Amino acid sequence: MAQLTAIVNGKLVTPHSVIRDGVVLIEGDMIVACGPRGTVAIPVQAEVIDAEGLYVGPGFIDIHCHGGGGCWSWEDPYRFALAHMKHGTTGILPTMVYNQSREDMYEGVRNVLEVMDAVDKPYRTAIVGIHMEGPYINNKYGAITSPIRPVDPDEYEALLTLAGDRIKVWTMAPELDGQREFAEAASRYGIALSVGHSEADAETIFSFVPKGLKIGCHCTNASGTTPSPSRFGGTREVGVDEAVLVHDDIYAEVIPDAGGIHVRPLMCKLILKAKGVHRVIIITDAMPEAGLPQNPDTDKGVEFGGAVYHDVKFIEGLGLSGSKLTMDQAVRNMMNHTGAGMVEAFIMASLNPAKVLKIDHQVGSLEKGKRANLVIVNDSIEVRRVIFEGREVNFGEVESK
Repeated sequence: MAQLTAIVNGKLVTPHSVIRDGVVLIEGDMIVACGPRGTVAIPVQAEVIDAEGLYVGPGFIDIHCHGGGGCWSWEDPYRFALAHMKHGTTGILPTMVYNQSREDMYEGVRNVLEVMDAVDKPYRTAIVGIHMEGPYINNKYGAITSPIRPVDPDEYEALLTLAGDRIKVWTMAPELDGQREFAEAASRYGIALSVGHSEADAETIFSFVPKGLKIGCHCTNASGTTPSPSRFGGTREVGVDEAVLVHDDIYAEVIPDAGGIHVRPLMCKLILKAKGVHRVIIITDAMPEAGLPQNPDTDKGVEFGGAVYHDVKFIEGLGLSGSKLTMDQAVRNMMNHTGAGMVEAFIMASLNPAKVLKIDHQVGSLEKGKRANLVIVNDSIEVRRVIFEGREVNFGEVESK
């Protein structure tokens, strides 16, 4: 008989509202009931978890994350996933970087696939697929622009043969030669295309939507306009970000660091206002330092607006290069920058990424019939407990093995 678990005395964050005194009943790894206290019968044999009046919501899903816990996502995918799970992320895409060589990219993809298939790793299913950020991007945009390379059918066909539909997102610059053929190949596997590191005009971007372009990669970061410079002095041309904001079917990724360095707080508000809560996805774009304790000797942070921030990654001589964010921090910052409430925050951090990955029938919201991947947090999105596939994760025990 499957394990029964009841989470009681919690504020349940559903896609529609917060249930102030709610109960979640879990059988095995599935949510079988949830609702106000008194409407959900708790079997006498159920293990009871007291949420202590805190918020209970779906685990976060990070679709754009390069590293964490001291390692790159493709070097040690399992340690990487566990490092982010501690911060409430129960679904994650290890994200390849555009400056990897062809051989390194193949090896990284193989490493991730090996962990996804490793039956001896109980939390491997937190890795829900792979995000390929490049290498087919515009070399004018990005912290590191080598070895970005032209679109190569031999290379992408080999990657598609290797990983197929386990590649969930692929970031590309639509203006490059050969991208239409690439998009056609990727569409056979249902891969969500992401426009990023690009200066494609709006018409070009929109023409890729029928082939699966669904995401604007880290909005307002590493994006350009066409033509550039502007045709008319003192005016702004329509760029990638504006095209993403206008099209109803494209989601906008946002990296909300505390200082508004990646995306200024007012810009976060603008993106949310233009796209609406159901078309914004919170991401970390995290590097290996994410999830590690701050080292005062080496982590000097980045000064901005009269304050120093430690959740961004800055490479001397190259500039801004990813973040040290975990999803709990990112969600907290997005709420602070925009005034979004708890329901809206979980939609942007859980349900929307699940939808773009086509797994929202399984995860992404606290609802009956979905997998019991849950997080218990306080008002400040500080993670108190993580439930993964119906069981509370004991990170001390996990790390000791």
